[in-house]
Amino acid sequence: MTKTSHVLVLAIAFGLALQNARAAPPQQPRPEIFTDLLKCRDIAMDSQRLACFDRQVADMQAASDRDEVVILDKAELHKTRRTLFGFSFPKLPFLDGDDDAKKEEEGFSRIQTTIASVKNLGYGKWQIQLEDGAQWMTTEPIIRRTPKAGMTIEIRRASMGSFMGKIEDDRAVRMKRVG
Repeated sequence: MTKTSHVLVLAIAFGLALQNARAAPPQQPRPEIFTDLLKCRDIAMDSQRLACFDRQVADMQAASDRDEVVILDKAELHKTRRTLFGFSFPKLPFLDGDDDAKKEEEGFSRIQTTIASVKNLGYGKWQIQLEDGAQWMTTEPIIRRTPKAGMTIEIRRASMGSFMGKIEDDRAVRMKRVG
């Protein structure tokens, strides 16, 4: 084989590997307690299948009571994402979901809420508590209007991991999540 043939074979092999990697995205492994529950469906005899389901559901309930298993529906997941908006975390598989849903979710790229309280930090900077308890701080001064409890605020993701906050009709200022 010539050097050109080796390069061609390597390129084809790489292309096939890349295509296979795109075609089948890796799935998150499911907890054993859940897969054991699913295995009960494969039992043919009704009484044994029911006994298996009863046993596995009892195990799952006990694990849930010990906080070893947490079950979230989409609404609860959305609420959790919204609560954590503004914090930097490593990629957590249980918060990911599919990319299209994340792009569409209002709570993922921006939040719009009401200011619960404000604290003057001096030099035109403010610490702002939102109605859900989240604490944000302006990193540049607010010049035109003093923020007050009851005003609406919209905080959105900006470039390079930063956030911009706009209080009512004032100009947007850089902000960071502090609590």
